[in-house]
Amino acid sequence: MEHISRHALALASLALVACGGAPLTAGPRCLSLNAPEGVDPLAVSLPARVSLFFSVDTCDGAPVAGLTADAFEVQEDGKPLSALESQRAVRPKGQRSRLSSLLLLDLSGSVLRAGDFPALKEAARRYVSRVLGPRDDGQRLAIYTFDGREEPQLLVDFTGDVAAAQRGLDSLDAVECSTNAQCAGFTDRRTCAGWRCVDDSTNLNGAVVHAVERLERALEAEPLVAWKEGALVVFTDGTDQAARVSTFDMLERTARTTVRRFTVGLGSEVDPKVLAALGRDGTWPVARANGLSDAFDQVAARVTARANRFYLLEYCSPRRSGQHTVKVVARAPGEGAETLVGGLSRTFDATGFTSGCEL
Repeated sequence: MEHISRHALALASLALVACGGAPLTAGPRCLSLNAPEGVDPLAVSLPARVSLFFSVDTCDGAPVAGLTADAFEVQEDGKPLSALESQRAVRPKGQRSRLSSLLLLDLSGSVLRAGDFPALKEAARRYVSRVLGPRDDGQRLAIYTFDGREEPQLLVDFTGDVAAAQRGLDSLDAVECSTNAQCAGFTDRRTCAGWRCVDDSTNLNGAVVHAVERLERALEAEPLVAWKEGALVVFTDGTDQAARVSTFDMLERTARTTVRRFTVGLGSEVDPKVLAALGRDGTWPVARANGLSDAFDQVAARVTARANRFYLLEYCSPRRSGQHTVKVVARAPGEGAETLVGGLSRTFDATGFTSGCEL
């Protein structure tokens, strides 16, 4: 029975289609404001500061980033709070959230021999610059490559330093030899001229399982971060050839993770059903290498929107005693003239509040 249910789960995953950019689920057109799981989003501090930390998504799951202070209304005990009576500020994210993404790049023999590596490297550089950007905003990135070996190879460990990540990608330009015969002089380099590829097979399934586990360990290592999420971005130009891990087992393992998953597939040899099932949160099929940069730009936009959908709202309450309910109401433009609305409420104790609050 366990064998049957495991394969049924994998087949169900294969049936999912997550084409890049399309909503994955249908739902009411509204906003959903949520607190980080297991964390109280409300904090108060004297003399009268009230803070709320929350995410904003549409009710069908799309992240809503870039909202400004005028998109939020603060209510106390059911009545709008006048901006003239209290200072308020809304800041994107703050330091209480972290999104860690892992870029997993196929550098098997087919990618190198087809001459697609330069376009792939440029696309990856664009992804790095868009996700990390010029400043530390709570995102971290790691880069791994894979070929036919049992485990993917670490290129850049998790970092918020865009220059360090770019240097890691630039290091892939180094070539130690130009023919496989020359590579025989290196004990750990048997095929695929140059150190970028040692085993010209493709261990896609094994690399994905390893990457998911690496991301999960990275998230567990930060217990003090209120909200954290992982995103796996996989590039490949084919299907698994090494057969170290079956496609069924890979899909079963990824179905059990909370890590967000995005895939970019190049050429006609990829399996679109496997690519879509693996890329639960978006998949981008690309016919030619010159389309990789656009695909990676779209993935970066999706990942960055998830990271930037968190907000820290702070205001100075005019209350001076007793229990009160604060509600933050957010409004964002929808399709056409539509306005999406959602809210989040919490109760706070104003005992001891006095004047003199400054943000």
